[in-house]
Amino acid sequence: MAPITIELYTDFQCPHCRAFYLDVLPQLTNDFIKTAKVRLIHRDFPLSQFQYSRTAMHFANAAGQIGKYDAVSQQLFESQPEWSQTGDVEAAVAKVLTPSELARVKTIIRTDTHLDDSVNRDVQMATEVDHVMSTPGIVIVYRGKRETINGAPTYANLKAYLNSKL
Repeated sequence: MAPITIELYTDFQCPHCRAFYLDVLPQLTNDFIKTAKVRLIHRDFPLSQFQYSRTAMHFANAAGQIGKYDAVSQQLFESQPEWSQTGDVEAAVAKVLTPSELARVKTIIRTDTHLDDSVNRDVQMATEVDHVMSTPGIVIVYRGKRETINGAPTYANLKAYLNSKL
């Protein structure tokens, strides 16, 4: 078990989350997650100013139920400039899923009445426990203590902080 857990609150439509996901997360993954120094938990934190956030979260979380969360999340962040303008999240997701996988994801979105429950739990935790004010919101859990970092630190700063805890 990794000694540090990072709980990462993001909104798929947030440009700052996109930058963190594309620029910082790969380095964090290589240096800390793959080496079992850090465990990463993704949490949803939709921001009200982004009208397609929940749609994107539905697609990602439904894709997670068929083992495709990472591929869909990556695609959503990479193609965010396109779908965030048009709202066509399905077209973006269709680029990384087979037709049968996309059909399964759409069925889950239509029929899973609890799909919003995990998002709502994440939002409640973000606001009531972690006091997340912006995205990406990072909560570092180390030795039973939770520390919230609002906004995206540079990788160099995050790396230095994590190394100081290890």
